[in-house]
Amino acid sequence: MTWLRRFGAFWYDFLVGDRWELFLGPLAALVVAAVLVAGGVPGAVVGALLFAGLVAIGAASVWAATR
Repeated sequence: MTWLRRFGAFWYDFLVGDRWELFLGPLAALVVAAVLVAGGVPGAVVGALLFAGLVAIGAASVWAATR
């Protein structure tokens, strides 16, 4: 059972690391983009919104780390 715990700890540290919002933020942005595409929003609009969302997530993370 310890190997399973170590395996999980490795993947958590590898994927999440120190900033959990940089792991969950892009996943949430991709889910929102998928819902918009399924709803019939044009791909160019969804791509622009996805880019803006990822930039906002990165900026918020930098802001939170520097304050």
